[in-house]
Amino acid sequence: MKVATKQCTQNIQHLNRIQGQIETLKKYIEDNKCCGEIAQLSTSIAKSFDTLRANTLKNFILNEFSSDKKVSVTKIKKLKNIINLYKK
Repeated sequence: MKVATKQCTQNIQHLNRIQGQIETLKKYIEDNKCCGEIAQLSTSIAKSFDTLRANTLKNFILNEFSSDKKVSVTKIKKLKNIINLYKK
């Protein structure tokens, strides 16, 4: 099933932020910045990618379940709660 346009736009925006962070990390390394700054930015990039991964998984699961007309709003809310636990 295709992902909604809003979700695609959000994923592209998130990828653009990650790409900017990676370009900054490369510049930090080329400029011999402090290891602490490099480590901090690397961690930030990893967390940002984890968020993108979790959001992509969430969208996939919700699309799969919401395509089934028999799934109740309550079950969708429970599913969202489970996904939010995964994000933590």
